[in-house]
Amino acid sequence: MIPVSVILPTFKEKDSIPPMLRALDALNLPGLEIIVADDHSPDGTEAAALETAKTLHTPVRVEQNPGVRGLAPSVAHGFSKANGGILVCMDADGQHRPEDLPGLLAEFGRDPALSMVIGSRHVPGGGFTEKWNLFRVMCSDGAAFAARLVLGIALKDPMSGFFAIRRDAFGRMKPCLSPEGFKIMLELAFLLSLTGRDRILEHPITFAMRKQGESKLSGRVIFQYLAMLWRFVRTRKSIRRRLAATDALQKS
Repeated sequence: MIPVSVILPTFKEKDSIPPMLRALDALNLPGLEIIVADDHSPDGTEAAALETAKTLHTPVRVEQNPGVRGLAPSVAHGFSKANGGILVCMDADGQHRPEDLPGLLAEFGRDPALSMVIGSRHVPGGGFTEKWNLFRVMCSDGAAFAARLVLGIALKDPMSGFFAIRRDAFGRMKPCLSPEGFKIMLELAFLLSLTGRDRILEHPITFAMRKQGESKLSGRVIFQYLAMLWRFVRTRKSIRRRLAATDALQKS
């Protein structure tokens, strides 16, 4: 089995990180490592993670985001520090269920040509453990529609945030990632879609209830998302050229 690195981006997750670490450890996945990619949480998240790690069989370490603040830069930093051949991003608040992880990973074994597997709530077998209010449903559906319309990405759930990507695929896309990235899963899917050879698959997951913390959805987040889509549209041609040049350089 390919070694796996699970990256958990955190900001003020002191209460949610211990149960998440214990649940991942209970999967007993061979070759698993866990990286808590913290964004300088002021509440003791790092200490809580390291204290919990003492009781686990799975190796756990904390990496503090050294660059631009935010979830996407934290994930990218965690990926860069990981050792696994498969890199996984999951939220630490319990909404991404550890029990769904083995299913995502199994897809790579079934299809060696896959570059990325996205945990999807909107494919057959996927869903939610709680009923969302109308506002959240409209925001989620609207964001997915905008991504498909503007970027031409044929994904049913481009906003789930739960995904796994091959290490080499991330390495090829990393030079084109925005240093101020917002939704790193969607950005990576967009970049991979431009190569013409990378395959992405959606695997069903069940989106759980948040166990701690509050939703970060706000007007500012919606504006950031729309600004990101516009940036992708403006830079599509130049990104495609950069990807082609990087690919040619690696083959030479």
